[in-house]
Amino acid sequence: MANMILDIGNTRKKVAVVEDGKVQEVCVLGEEARRIVASMCKRYSIGRAIASVVGREPQWEELLPSDVYGNLHILSYESKLPITIDYETPQTLGMDRVAAVVGARVLHPDGPLVVVDAGSCITIDLLDAGDCYRGGAILPGIGMRFMAMHDYTAALPLVELSAGELDGSVATPMTGCSTRASMVAGVCNASLYEIEGFMRDYERNYPGVKFFLTGGNAVFFAKRLFFPNFANSDLMYIGLDKILEINTKG
Repeated sequence: MANMILDIGNTRKKVAVVEDGKVQEVCVLGEEARRIVASMCKRYSIGRAIASVVGREPQWEELLPSDVYGNLHILSYESKLPITIDYETPQTLGMDRVAAVVGARVLHPDGPLVVVDAGSCITIDLLDAGDCYRGGAILPGIGMRFMAMHDYTAALPLVELSAGELDGSVATPMTGCSTRASMVAGVCNASLYEIEGFMRDYERNYPGVKFFLTGGNAVFFAKRLFFPNFANSDLMYIGLDKILEINTKG
């Protein structure tokens, strides 16, 4: 059976279809969201859906066909999960972080793992060998850092990385020879060094740990980090699909 996965993020809304544990299609939702969703539901005979909501929650009855809306599961800290949660404030935990580590566990069934999700924020999350989510760290993302420097200074420009800078075909400078290049050197290298520092500590404390990269800027980090890793932009969809299966059994 194919399942619909709805990812309502801070900056973008996306919909995916997962069938037999494999992502079949992903679309960004814009003005024609209802038409796109209806088309996907028809083509894949979708009967149920799950949603992870970080941003503003849409009007589900307007977005989804009635039969799918009737079988919609909204992910929350009260959802049934294939892992346990060790977090002091589970009601404030971004469940997209949990979905990503569940997706990583589906792909790597044994041992400790760490998921680095490089999006608007960079999150680093640990799932131990006993399938217990231990929490992690939240860092400002690349775009957020550029925006902060622009907003909180009088003269620094707002920098946006080019496609080449993001995909690694344009090298990140160590020493910038212009204001823009200096900002790129600072933001991009600092982000890399921070992640590498976390990865070193996790390797020391959790022997055999596996690292997964996901999120909008995963390609940028995957080509630059000096550690073995698995880059997979579909981790959250795979995890949400697994969670949906658990919450609709019986």
